[in-house]
Amino acid sequence: MRREWLSLPAGTVDRARLAAAGIGGLAMIMQLGQVGNAMRSVAFGRLAAAALITLVALVVLIHRRGRTSWWSVPVIPVLVTVAAAGLKDPLAGTALAVTSLIVCSLYDTNRRWLARLPGAVAAMPAAVAISPDVVSQATSWHSPSVLGLIPQIILMGVLTRAFYVGLRRQERTAVRDATLARAGRELLAVTDDAQIREIGERTAGELVRMHPGVALLIAYRDADGLTVSFAPGAPAELTGWRPAGPAPTPEELSALVAGFRDWHVDGLGGEPETTPVLMVVGGRRPVPIEVVDAFRSLSYQVMLAGEAVQARVELDYRAHHDHLTGLPTRAKFLRAAGAAVAGGGPVALLNIDLDGFKRVNDEHGHAAGDELLVAIAGRIAAAAGRQGVAARFGGDEFALLLTGFDDVDAVLRQARELCADLGVPVGLAAGTVRVGASVGVALAEPGVSVTDLLRHADLAMYAAKAGGKNRVVRYGVTETIAV
Repeated sequence: MRREWLSLPAGTVDRARLAAAGIGGLAMIMQLGQVGNAMRSVAFGRLAAAALITLVALVVLIHRRGRTSWWSVPVIPVLVTVAAAGLKDPLAGTALAVTSLIVCSLYDTNRRWLARLPGAVAAMPAAVAISPDVVSQATSWHSPSVLGLIPQIILMGVLTRAFYVGLRRQERTAVRDATLARAGRELLAVTDDAQIREIGERTAGELVRMHPGVALLIAYRDADGLTVSFAPGAPAELTGWRPAGPAPTPEELSALVAGFRDWHVDGLGGEPETTPVLMVVGGRRPVPIEVVDAFRSLSYQVMLAGEAVQARVELDYRAHHDHLTGLPTRAKFLRAAGAAVAGGGPVALLNIDLDGFKRVNDEHGHAAGDELLVAIAGRIAAAAGRQGVAARFGGDEFALLLTGFDDVDAVLRQARELCADLGVPVGLAAGTVRVGASVGVALAEPGVSVTDLLRHADLAMYAAKAGGKNRVVRYGVTETIAV
């Protein structure tokens, strides 16, 4: 198994840093063989060697820490100057100046890099100025051979920094895109609004941490106005903040959040003043448009995932509920009945078929028939209460599942009351009509499946019709309960 210390870093920037630190440190170590100017004392040679070794140690330290410090800005040029002055040819110290600048350019902040550049430029003239004569000719710090090194050092520093900034931006973009892609995959799999919000807030927090100096505010609009519910990167007291107007202005936000001057207010799907969800991105410095677009993309992913969940809920509802009455369909009703029977408690199934419904359709039309079905469905649903389940099987056939009752008499009493209630006249747009209901009652017994229970209720309902309609019949009992 490969050891951890032998493995390469995962990121492109970290690999470039490792290569620069390794090659740069090796180049500095190789300069140890050049220490020992014949016109210098042995003590100075030792000092130069110590400065060179310290430079190598600093390169290792900077790489291990992953960043530079402000104290390194003046210290490294001094070490380069001392080490170069102790070489057999001080001009060979150009490699030290360039190497240290290249390595530090991959770890510096922008301000630190700008502060470091003059020191790297001044190190070589300073080294020559304090050196004795080189070889057989005297070289001054302002000679063309020395001053000609300055543009080369600046060029190497600028190119290295530009390479680092571009590489860093490319890597950050790749990580940002991967983060958004992962959030998109996760959002596709969820079916709950709370999970969608959790994924969105977690991903937004990752994006904020990826871009220091950037803050995100998410506000939801209700009847009382906007409320900020999530604010990563911003002061904690902003969570729960309610803007005074329909949408916060950049000026209002800048006054509220010290140090943040660049604000982008975006209403998802419309104008900021009217949309239900508001996204605000702020920065201590101008926020790159690609960063704003990343937050906008995440917000739209969350919004679309919420709409998809609502669509799935609606489709599921339509698939399992009657489009006219809104009652559960046969399939949903039978699943509920199966669960009730499996639970082992008392279960009763009522099959309800209207008497005289065809006459209403014939005399008043199908629109009146539909209106009547909706009214009847409401009465059956009211009889179901919280513990029962009402359903429409189709046409004028309904069913009612009852559980948790005390005894059979309670079920029969409720069936009789429902049968009487369904016989009460119904006022329709076309006039007042009246229908009856034949109700078959079947009780769950050991060894009786849901299919058997439904068949028993069917047989009891047909017995009620055969017995004169508008009455209740319990399966297995010859006695008819007339209403």
